[in-house]
Amino acid sequence: MKNNWQVVLAGEGGQGLILAGRILSEAAIIDGNNVSLTSSYGIAARGGYSEAQVVISEQELYYPKCVSPDLILALTREAYNRYIDFVNNDCLVIYDSKEIANPRGKHELGYDFKDALLTLGNLKVINSLFLGIIIKNREIVSRESMISALKKNMPPKILDINLEAFNYGMEM
Repeated sequence: MKNNWQVVLAGEGGQGLILAGRILSEAAIIDGNNVSLTSSYGIAARGGYSEAQVVISEQELYYPKCVSPDLILALTREAYNRYIDFVNNDCLVIYDSKEIANPRGKHELGYDFKDALLTLGNLKVINSLFLGIIIKNREIVSRESMISALKKNMPPKILDINLEAFNYGMEM
């Protein structure tokens, strides 16, 4: 497993990006890492640009933001465009294939998030779904620590559907 990770989760308000950043951060802490989480979002909570940046390291952190991302999740065209011209060839870009029709990079994976959410029967579990997809493609944290962090951050009445979405993402 790689020691250091810089992860950007970007899209629009209401997609659970900030909560997902918190869950990923907590999972990394459970795994014994140092973590920095920064977030930004537009004036409009829903629909405006939103992102979470998670920096994970076994060593002490000296800068809290992503300088050279290892993984970018882009759920909107705006999020994709904001980063695609600046990432290095080792960065994996996971994007929503319904939002980004013509990807430009060579290290990219497109997923139909809406179709997966319709299959799950709940549009509100997108953050747990994409966390599963991220962990499937890059072992940033252990599956066990991610499940522990989900259990800690999700209310009991929606925990089961979120765990189902996470596992579904791991299998996509």
